[in-house]
Amino acid sequence: MRVQLIEGTWEEIQSHHAELAGRRLRVIVLPESEATEAVSGATLLEYLTEIGFVGQWADRTDLPDSPEYVRQVRRQAESRQNYNRG
Repeated sequence: MRVQLIEGTWEEIQSHHAELAGRRLRVIVLPESEATEAVSGATLLEYLTEIGFVGQWADRTDLPDSPEYVRQVRRQAESRQNYNRG
């Protein structure tokens, strides 16, 4: 399963209803003061670390070099995209 981050007003998020139908969601309602402020990269990293997204592969023994594994998966995905584009 792919984790997806969608941020915006309720109306903007509703525009994704077709792709999100039937999926489990976590909704975080920001205070009004934060609603107009951009989230910094540091804040996003802190949040993703808190929820366990960052580092989730740290203890995997079947992936001896996880950064290289991710690069390999990206290359495969990019080659599929290029192939599908013709």
